[in-house]
Amino acid sequence: MIIIKSNASLLYNTNDNSKTVFDCFDSYIIDDRNPKENVSFQTNYLIPYCRRPLSTDHINKIQGYIENTYTFKNLSLQGITSENLLQWSISLDIIEQYSIYLIKNDTKFDEFIFNNCSSLWFGSNCQYTFNLSMPIESFGDFVNYSFNAREQYERKILIHTCYPHLSGCYRGPEPMCLDWREICDGKIDCIGDNFGIDEEYCNELEIYECKEDEYRCHNGAQCIPREFFRDGRPSKDCLDGTDEAEYFRASASSNMAPFLTCIDSMLFRCEETTCREPQEFSCGDGSCFMFHPSFNLINYNPDACASTGRVAYYRQAIYKSAKRYPNDCYLILFCKLGFYDILQNDTYNITDCSYENLSSKNCTLEYLSFPLEPIFNGYFQPFYSTQYFNNPDYDKWPAYICTNPRLCLYLPNVVKHMKGLDCRPHPGFLNHDQSLSSRLKEDTKICALMGNINKYESNSSLFYCKKSDKYISKHRLIDGILDCYYDEDESYTHSCSLNDTQRFNCTPETKCLSPIGIGIDKPQCENTEDEKIDNDETFIYTRLCNDIHHYEELSREDNETDETNCEWWPCHTPYTRCDNFFQCANGIDELNCPDVNCNINEFKCEIINSTNDYYCIPQEYIYEKSVDCINHDFSDNNNLWRTIFYSNNLTININQEYISWKEKTCLTKNDICDDSSTNDQQLICNIVEKENICINYPFSVDLYNNGTLCNIVKNHYFRYPKFYYFSTWNFGYFPTIINETSLTSQQFIHIKPKKPLEINTNVELIEYCNRGIVIYEGKSYEKKCLCPPNYFGDRCQWQNQRISLTLQIRPVGSHEYKLSIYDIFIYLIDNENQIIHNYEVINYISSINCNTKYNRYLLYPDQPKNVNYTYSIRIDIYEKLASLNYYGSRNLSIPFPFLPVNRISTQIRIPSEKSQPLTNCSIRCGNHGQCFNYIDTTNEFCLCNQGYSGRFCNITYQHSCSSGSTALNTSICLCPLNKFGSKCYLQHKYCQSNNNSCQNNGLCIPYNYHTNHDDFICLCPENFMGSHCEYQSNRINIHFKIDSIPSLIFAHYIISHHDKKHERITMFKKIPFDQYSIDLFYTIPFNLLFIEFEKNYYLTVLREKSIRLENISTNINQDYKCEDIKKFLNSTILNYKNLRRLKYYQLPCIKNLKLKCFYDDKYMCVCDKNRYSNCFDFNHVPYGCQGNNYCENNGTCFQNNIICPSTSACVCKKCYYGSKCQFNSVGFSTSLDVIFGYHIKPFISFTKQSKAVKITASITILMLIFSIINGVLSTLTFKNESLLKVGCGIYLLTNSIISILTITIFTIKYFQLIIFQMKTITNTSFINFSCILTDVLLKILLSFGDWLYACVAIERTLAATQGIHFNPSKSKYIAKYVIPIILCLISIFYIHDPISRRILHDDDDEQRTWCILEYSTNLKKYDKFINLFHFLTPFIINILSAICITIQVFRIRVKTKKKSAYKKILYSQIQQNKHLLISPSILILLSIPRLIISFLSGCMDSIRNPWLYLVGYYISFIPPLLIIILFILPSRTYKQEFISIIQKINFFSK
Repeated sequence: MIIIKSNASLLYNTNDNSKTVFDCFDSYIIDDRNPKENVSFQTNYLIPYCRRPLSTDHINKIQGYIENTYTFKNLSLQGITSENLLQWSISLDIIEQYSIYLIKNDTKFDEFIFNNCSSLWFGSNCQYTFNLSMPIESFGDFVNYSFNAREQYERKILIHTCYPHLSGCYRGPEPMCLDWREICDGKIDCIGDNFGIDEEYCNELEIYECKEDEYRCHNGAQCIPREFFRDGRPSKDCLDGTDEAEYFRASASSNMAPFLTCIDSMLFRCEETTCREPQEFSCGDGSCFMFHPSFNLINYNPDACASTGRVAYYRQAIYKSAKRYPNDCYLILFCKLGFYDILQNDTYNITDCSYENLSSKNCTLEYLSFPLEPIFNGYFQPFYSTQYFNNPDYDKWPAYICTNPRLCLYLPNVVKHMKGLDCRPHPGFLNHDQSLSSRLKEDTKICALMGNINKYESNSSLFYCKKSDKYISKHRLIDGILDCYYDEDESYTHSCSLNDTQRFNCTPETKCLSPIGIGIDKPQCENTEDEKIDNDETFIYTRLCNDIHHYEELSREDNETDETNCEWWPCHTPYTRCDNFFQCANGIDELNCPDVNCNINEFKCEIINSTNDYYCIPQEYIYEKSVDCINHDFSDNNNLWRTIFYSNNLTININQEYISWKEKTCLTKNDICDDSSTNDQQLICNIVEKENICINYPFSVDLYNNGTLCNIVKNHYFRYPKFYYFSTWNFGYFPTIINETSLTSQQFIHIKPKKPLEINTNVELIEYCNRGIVIYEGKSYEKKCLCPPNYFGDRCQWQNQRISLTLQIRPVGSHEYKLSIYDIFIYLIDNENQIIHNYEVINYISSINCNTKYNRYLLYPDQPKNVNYTYSIRIDIYEKLASLNYYGSRNLSIPFPFLPVNRISTQIRIPSEKSQPLTNCSIRCGNHGQCFNYIDTTNEFCLCNQGYSGRFCNITYQHSCSSGSTALNTSICLCPLNKFGSKCYLQHKYCQSNNNSCQNNGLCIPYNYHTNHDDFICLCPENFMGSHCEYQSNRINIHFKIDSIPSLIFAHYIISHHDKKHERITMFKKIPFDQYSIDLFYTIPFNLLFIEFEKNYYLTVLREKSIRLENISTNINQDYKCEDIKKFLNSTILNYKNLRRLKYYQLPCIKNLKLKCFYDDKYMCVCDKNRYSNCFDFNHVPYGCQGNNYCENNGTCFQNNIICPSTSACVCKKCYYGSKCQFNSVGFSTSLDVIFGYHIKPFISFTKQSKAVKITASITILMLIFSIINGVLSTLTFKNESLLKVGCGIYLLTNSIISILTITIFTIKYFQLIIFQMKTITNTSFINFSCILTDVLLKILLSFGDWLYACVAIERTLAATQGIHFNPSKSKYIAKYVIPIILCLISIFYIHDPISRRILHDDDDEQRTWCILEYSTNLKKYDKFINLFHFLTPFIINILSAICITIQVFRIRVKTKKKSAYKKILYSQIQQNKHLLISPSILILLSIPRLIISFLSGCMDSIRNPWLYLVGYYISFIPPLLIIILFILPSRTYKQEFISIIQKINFFSK
């Protein structure tokens, strides 16, 4: 079997369902950003080129070159799959039908016949070819190459398309016709019976207003997001193109950029754009001819519409229309008005214009008009008197000028009526050199600028030009366009009172410019300050103090210019180096330039009268003579000329009488003037020429004594300003490059270049399909046309009604990292039934496509569109990564149905959470749909279940979508990620589970199924890069050598470019709580890296030249901190205006030798190796979450990208933590989870956990062992009957048991925390049970232990005070009741704790699981009171007990031993009763740390440093371990019993 491989399977829609749209190719075009303009986005086009004949055109089925013919059954038997067929010359429709046949085993398609075409032929009958020598890899590239080939035929081709849907419009003599752009263009183009229908309803545009956050396109036909205003000149989002500047500065020399041409473009900026100003002439392809009152289609205008030839074509048509006159009359016009210069191959020629021949002709008409319609200068129809044609003075001058009676009402009174026109006498004839067009110039302005075409009623949006009797929109005031004849609109003095926030306020004037005037476009402020607003490329700093004057962008500030006050600026900077001018006196700024092929320390010397040739001259051969500066008169800028010469004689300066350029690193004024009296050791090597000591230009050298001169220095007077960009020259490298070579073994990521198509075209082929693409049909190679949606007809000659939609899709950003892939369906629906009539689908990947504008066409179901229906656009968003889930919808209205093209430009914000169905809905969706709100509105609609449609989901439909896909309509299927095709039956070759082309866990995403079936992209983990994620990303390891480690940092990468503005990429990175270093990964080489946190900047990496492959290790320390400029400059300097203040920015680097960088509100500055302060624009605006703050408890929200956020992070206030700052660490509520949970790493085994985890685990186990020993021995001791005779023994026995239980539960709590955080156990029920029970048990047992100690203290106090009156039996009786009562009361007091506990899974924070408390405000107060009560009350009781016992015993002893000294008695009693004092004292000491922590700190400041709290937490568990030490060993009775127990244990052990 012969298989002909081709990409012709890109053809689709080959079925016979439609007779007017079939056999389509998708032109997929990415219009990349222009490097010379500040455009930050791509524009994505998917334009279907199809056969689009009229329904009346006859379509023949023609056969082409067929290689083989097959049936489905034959293919199946040979094991051919649908994937194999994608490489054949077969359309997608047939391939998908074959796939269905294989899956369903449908025998009725066994004999389905299809053709495998010969090479370069395609189509259902192999009937088509592009007649190229090579296959087309991309149809979009083919379209681009085809249109680029048209450029060579400018002024030679005729592109003639017409708008046919304005019934009854007569544009002029055939083939003149209406272009859709001429509807609502401010002038009447439809004349005759339906006069002015092209301007009908257009008054609605003038009164249309937009929302506050929108920009109103100047013609009023559209509102666009304000972000789209001036976002890139190639992307025109307004129908009239007024969202972008018409002119922009192409370079610093103030050149204006050329017009964007349309002869080579089919993009929206041409095809979907009208003329910018009213009454301009549309050329039919998006280009326009500038309006001026003397322009008309009669005169010769070779530059008018050179891309389409529309003006010249119409001119010929107008002249030919005169043939309606009788031959004799026509000949008179032909000769007298010079038709012979216009019409070639006419009936007559110039030889027929002899006097004798004309005299013999008999024209019976008194007047002849030309042109035959009132279209001269747009309004007039001149009438010529035949009797004057023989008068040489008046033979070319009309007798009357006539106009339509509905126009030009403000001209002088009518004197005559002819053919229904109002006629006025001709303007006076002045001389033969003046044309009629120029004589009618003022009348043309009156017709155009006085009165309105449509009737207006007074409206708040309108301004009335009283003298001109004309209503205009208030937005047309001060817009630089004359709309009113008497200039009322441009001389209006209250433009700042119009309540228009988008106007530009000229500060020294009471004038506010229309937005379209901002920049170089008119109007302008007197001081041209509006130019700077629109010129992002004005880099002030790079142009200072370089001895080049006259930057137009740098206006003076209080007589300060860019070249004044430059004493601190050196002559050799990154912006004077290699600019072909000698700023340094010895030319060191022009040595060793990168683009000069000379040896080191050699000057380039350009050979005179040669374009590119030059010599190289060593610096050591350049000398100069000293000059007399003392006696020279420098007044009136009188220059002193230096004497410089060249000599290669090594002995010429043996007596040191000349100055050698090489020997002087810095050649100063003192050197040149030979002034040795002054110290010339200058700190700054300034520009000498600023002191009027100049080189005598030109400096020419005869290097080889052969008469060939070369210039080493250019003429000073012809220095043109250069367009400077931020340069990193002389920055050096920090940290040192250590492993660049080790990484070069990795291959570079190569992109296979596309082979350019060789398009053989000519004028005939271009003109045949107008703005379409020629394709050949059949063996006879008959020409056919593939038309884009904006054209139709067998030759793409008709302009379509349509909606041209520009869509930018932006995610709002989520607190969790979300890899989002969406299918976005764009439907054209009728508002009455919500039936889908046309649709487009966009596959959107937020991490890739956020900075993309999508341009798509939607066509109406009928041509012309049915005026009885109103339409709107519904956009449905579906998540596609895991499953096909509905996410949300947006609705766009279509205003102004009378417009032929509805241009809609908008932005869709995908919310962080998907839409939820409404429970209460004003519309009934029945049982087969759900009610939703549209995104950002309260408008409701029904989302229908599969199989149902309509406004109320009551219309059923059948579909043929594959299993696993979702039917959205009878013919619209939502395909899973791995499938494509109109019915989702085709499988992508790549990205299958068994054929994943992405390595290293990269996510494989297929795309562009209509343009290339094998295309896919890999979304790589951050540490891998490459088209298949095959390479490791470059890594930057950053160690923090500072006291406070932040939780979040911003990394600002600065990328320098030599031909455009520097680029900045910002990302953020969270720092785990247990780490003191982080790794950043990058794929794009950069020059500088700044790390920002807590409003401080640190210069972290410095690369003079970016290095493509490199691993870097660096530190964050105070030495590389960037300081605020306010630290170095005094208030006087800081208060200077910008231009002067910047002159002092050299001081910080010069005077602070350790300083690395500094910043102000606008600039970031780096000190280079020569201590030059190199500054660049740096926006300090924080990357906030733009109103979508997910952070709780006043946490600060940050996004990883201000425009295209994929995730956000929270920086928490003191005492709060968690991914959303949802947890707190306040006071006694602090648990082990809060203190230590973050130090346990999830999904890591215990052996690999941190030292802190292992140490605390060891301490906990030791505590458990000690607790068991302590508790068992204490229990055995206090079980003695004699000790249990009093309540104290019972308390201590109970506490001995409680101590074992407390430490056991504490150990369980600790290891539960370890296991849960390590994710060893993930059972939610078990974790929840442990959360509720463990912590509250610890609280109860600790408090119970404290109260038992307090009971012991109280009983001892009573015993000491009552003495012999103390009743042991009663105390024992009381103890048996007190113990359970205290336990019950404590449990009741803490009952709120388990009720308020719950489990929270923080998936954004390493998938951690937390046991948290959530208290209401009142409950928080109660909890704090209870905790303090159970802590302080036993604490106070112990203190009072110790004091009372000591005082009571002391008083008794004093009474019995009155003669003894007080001190001696006190000391003796303390020694005898120390067991009564030791235990409360130690308990008090152990409680003090907890007390101090709770009252002083209030909360744990940082989860990173929990050690103080951790120590306090562990101290709280020490008292249960000290019963032996606190109560047994100090007491003789308890100690004796304890020793006997030990002896018994020893006895039994033996």
